Amino acid sequence: MNTLYLEQILFAGRGSSLVVLILLVVFFFIGLRLAKMGRPPKMRRLPAMDAIDEAIGRAAEMGKPALYTPGITGSLASEQGPQMVASITILSYVAEGCARYDVPLIVDFAQGDAIPLMDETLRLAYLKQGKPEKYDPKMLNYFPGQSPMVTGILGHLQRLRPAAFFMIGGLYYESVVIGEAANFVGAMTIGGTANTHQLPFIIAVCDYVLIGEEIYAASAYLSKDPYQIATIAGEDWIKFVLMALLLLGFILEPLGIKYISSFLRW
Repeated sequence: MNTLYLEQILFAGRGSSLVVLILLVVFFFIGLRLAKMGRPPKMRRLPAMDAIDEAIGRAAEMGKPALYTPGITGSLASEQGPQMVASITILSYVAEGCARYDVPLIVDFAQGDAIPLMDETLRLAYLKQGKPEKYDPKMLNYFPGQSPMVTGILGHLQRLRPAAFFMIGGLYYESVVIGEAANFVGAMTIGGTANTHQLPFIIAVCDYVLIGEEIYAASAYLSKDPYQIATIAGEDWIKFVLMALLLLGFILEPLGIKYISSFLRW
């Protein structure tokens, strides 16, 4: 049995995956070492994150609220859970900005198991700005289901007419509906999701967009935490290696040199 298992690892196309995994660990280690030495890798600029302050400032000048949703579907325990956690990190930054400029904040969500986490996130955000008394649990609006959630967001958009609208997280078909409604009331919209099949629609209805994995990098970008930045850099480095292998394969394979394809089949 052990021999058979070893053969599966070495000869069933898993050897190359093992090499990539080892490289990823090495890159993580290098990034963390650089961070500890005070030289964390640099992150490229994320326009959507820079636009958060602009959106909150716009809401403050207009005397209107900001509306935030971390996505419609999924829970912390679902496949959308990582997106939910990333969105809550961004929500913390948005809440701090709203607290700083006294902008009313409304958060609409459908993930019941995230209520304690979101409550504590907002509470800490207002505490950091020295305004704990400004936090009101009524900022959080829980809707038990996808259809009630969409209806609730549309209702808030029509009644409150927020100056800033954020939809970042696990989004599906509803992104077009609520995004277009936000445009109709004149809100500045910032969206983002790792669900790539929805990105064309989000790009169409939002002023700024976090594309795919950018929502995971956003927390590191906002916090400037060197260790988070190091892990993001490690992922980017391994992507560069894989793209280089892909490009090398395009060049060598037509010439009959099968090193790259042999490695991938290993």
